[in-house]
Amino acid sequence: MQIPRLRLPRLSLGGPGARLTVLYVGYTTVLFVVFLLITFPHDILVRRLLSSVGTAGRDIEFSSVNFAWWKGYQIDGLRVGSPAADGDAPVFEVSHFWIRPAVSQLVRGNPYAVQVSADLYGGSADGDVSMKNGVLGGTLQWRGLSLNRYPMLTALLEEGQLAGRFSGAVSFETRLANPSSGQAAGEISIDGAGVTAAKWAGFTVPDVSLKQTRVKFKLSPGRLEVQELTASGDISVQASGQINLKEPLPQSVLSLRATILQTATTPDALKAALALIPHAPGAKLDAPVNIAGTLGSPRFR
Repeated sequence: MQIPRLRLPRLSLGGPGARLTVLYVGYTTVLFVVFLLITFPHDILVRRLLSSVGTAGRDIEFSSVNFAWWKGYQIDGLRVGSPAADGDAPVFEVSHFWIRPAVSQLVRGNPYAVQVSADLYGGSADGDVSMKNGVLGGTLQWRGLSLNRYPMLTALLEEGQLAGRFSGAVSFETRLANPSSGQAAGEISIDGAGVTAAKWAGFTVPDVSLKQTRVKFKLSPGRLEVQELTASGDISVQASGQINLKEPLPQSVLSLRATILQTATTPDALKAALALIPHAPGAKLDAPVNIAGTLGSPRFR
């Protein structure tokens, strides 16, 4: 017995009804994706991601996570360091942080490349970060960060006010298997740096204002190498050396060599302070001096 052949109805996209159906399906799909992005629990996803990759012994907190469309994920109130409940100053704090895939790397087959941007300490930052063959690297730039908004820096002063705008760029690279072995190099500049009515390590610091300060540096595990430091303003400074990094930061050990000179705008109080800097017997006032001790309690010799 021959089985009759089944004839299925043919779908034609040429008619107006079919076109409306396709448009309706497309419209419904777009709405579904939009509402999924809006209602998706992004914060839970980010918390699980942080717990899975580890945080190098640092607590990471944030207030909320949202999908910011053109900017990708938006993380608000990002805080790295001690939990906010402890009342300690964070090592790093960001008002708004955005992260999205780097399309230029994505089309080249690297899905682990992202572009980041942030609002922090009264300024902004952006950069590119990528991971390949177990190596995490990238470049970051920041502009106009306010020094007096960084708690770990202002904590070095017992009294007084700190001023200045901090900008710069850095490139870095580290292996994910051993993040503490990472290295970085870059250059920073500070415009309008100065201190007013300050006390540092028990000593009164004369008011000083610097028009511009530039630093070239290299960062390796446990050490910050100051390749070149120049400053101009109420005083002129040229310095180089290294800082052995410790925790807490004020315990970092200094090994610097600097030349500190008066300028035409040096105030009398600052001149008197510069005269107290010890020099070798018979050395001129413009002779270099060594800076030792710690970041919280430096010593000239």
